[in-house]
Amino acid sequence: MAPSIVTPDLPTSPVADGKVPATFTTKDAKDLPETLRSHFADQINGKTTDGAKSTTSDRLKEHTVPFNDQYALNPRKLRIITIGAGFSGLVLAHKFQHAYPELQDFVDHTIFEGRSDIGGTWLVNTYPGVQCDVPSHLYAFPFDPNPDWPRFYSSGPAIQEYIKRTVKKWNLDRDIQLETQVVGAYWQEDSGKWKITVRHDGVERDEFCDILISGQGNLVSPAWPKITGLSDFKGHVTHSARWDHDFDYSNKRIAVIGNGSSGIQIVPQMTKLPGTTVRNFIRGPAWHLGRETDDPNPEFLEEEKESFRDRADHREYRKGIIHRTNKAFRLFMKGEPNETTVALASAQMAEKLNHDPVLCEQLIPKWEIGCRRVTPGPGYLESFSKPNCSLTSSPIVKVTEKGIVTADGQEFECDVLVCATGFDVSKCPQYPLVGQNGVNLAQKWKDEPTSYLSVGTDDFPNYFTMAGPNCLCGHGSLVEALNWTGDYFVKMIKKIATEDIKYMVPKASSVHAFGKYQDEIHKTLVWSGSCRSWYKRGTVDGRVTHLFAGSAILFRRLLGEIRSEHYDIAYNSGNPFRFLGNGFTEWEMKPDADLGWYVQVAKAGPEAPPANDMSWVAK
Repeated sequence: MAPSIVTPDLPTSPVADGKVPATFTTKDAKDLPETLRSHFADQINGKTTDGAKSTTSDRLKEHTVPFNDQYALNPRKLRIITIGAGFSGLVLAHKFQHAYPELQDFVDHTIFEGRSDIGGTWLVNTYPGVQCDVPSHLYAFPFDPNPDWPRFYSSGPAIQEYIKRTVKKWNLDRDIQLETQVVGAYWQEDSGKWKITVRHDGVERDEFCDILISGQGNLVSPAWPKITGLSDFKGHVTHSARWDHDFDYSNKRIAVIGNGSSGIQIVPQMTKLPGTTVRNFIRGPAWHLGRETDDPNPEFLEEEKESFRDRADHREYRKGIIHRTNKAFRLFMKGEPNETTVALASAQMAEKLNHDPVLCEQLIPKWEIGCRRVTPGPGYLESFSKPNCSLTSSPIVKVTEKGIVTADGQEFECDVLVCATGFDVSKCPQYPLVGQNGVNLAQKWKDEPTSYLSVGTDDFPNYFTMAGPNCLCGHGSLVEALNWTGDYFVKMIKKIATEDIKYMVPKASSVHAFGKYQDEIHKTLVWSGSCRSWYKRGTVDGRVTHLFAGSAILFRRLLGEIRSEHYDIAYNSGNPFRFLGNGFTEWEMKPDADLGWYVQVAKAGPEAPPANDMSWVAK
């Protein structure tokens, strides 16, 4: 199916300086330069294609030739705005400044960051024990991998320091405007631009752009628990994503709500403080699958770091990790070998719990491994063997002035409530984002977010999303996925700029069809299993809307090309081939251009074809 084409009305006024007018007539042809008169000789003489004098001149009154007297594929200037200066925004900054330097000639890029510094997730998540649950050497910018990671899993401060060092090295903050909060984004159909309202120093202003990119991550905005009486508590309340570093947590009774990635990192740290007692309140168990080593998060030796500083050696090390990670995707399939992994993980967790039957019952899941995000959680399970750490799995009914009341009727008094209850992962922006026909994205996605390949959605032209719905964030390397997504956006940007396109927007049918087939694949994967997870918007049996249903290899391949048939395309002129210009590309007119570069050295004869290993499909 071809892409839909939307064209405005053709201009009717003639073009000055001898150029062909938009509405072309016989009279206009007689006024053309000789080089073009010959091209339209038959039309000037009023002949039909068979040479007969007839009514051709009447037909020519309607003949349109929107001649564009400039080189073919000449890119138009584009203003691009990216929202957010975390990993997504910084990957794009590198694309525009370094990976694709040709963009400098026609792209004006601005990144709006509402906070006072760069870093995104790693700027706002500063709770004790915060670390990445992805191996350090996978969680790095592909253009500047870090040979000096201190440990196998890196702490939040180490990652933030690496981000800032990399930004300084590559000058990636050149286009960033800090403390500039986006408060609204509105599509302008007539001009084909986005109007972005931003606030800086309390003053609002409007900015306009041709393309709007969301680089806002999932793990930034805190999701406070919806518990009756939370505001009545007289003690200290904090959230893992808004940690209060001025408060002294020593010698306190601390209640930690939640056992997701942040909760399992906070609990061990709180137990280490002098005079604390810690109680972890959980709704259900979660898988914790660590490395089978004496130290689950070992330091890298200096000789290892020295080896990593050799870029070829470092590539081989990183390649080995990503190979094993990509190969492990098959573990997310239901049945074998997931069931084998469940047995191994259960034994590993039971060992760390000293085979305590009560703790094992409360903390070891019965559902598929991977149904919720699997986190290493070094020290979490072992914390419950300490005298100052305990667990409650009875649901929380309410919070009182003194503490927490659970469904079994018990009240637990405490001095501190730590809400390790995750983030707003609705994918909806915290401001009005209004697309075509007044459609508000928050309203459109209030029940469940939808996307086309995770990169955009219908009703929102020239709006690109990094890590959008159905993105590759459940396995593999998220940073690599952002890198591939950025490359896809560059292809889109070049297409829009060089083909005189006003906008591109995924068809509603494309979004629907993509989501439907994702559902079919998800039926075979553990993410649709019997657990409650944010992958399914906090439900047990809902649709998996956050994760791409497929391997990292497939995701990369999928973003390797633009499938124009899946988009509605509107052009700036009345003819979608206006980008052909005067029939020449600018490059071929250069005196030193090699215009025969495509001539190849011929082979002496037929060669035996290599075995078809089907790599051509994936690569």
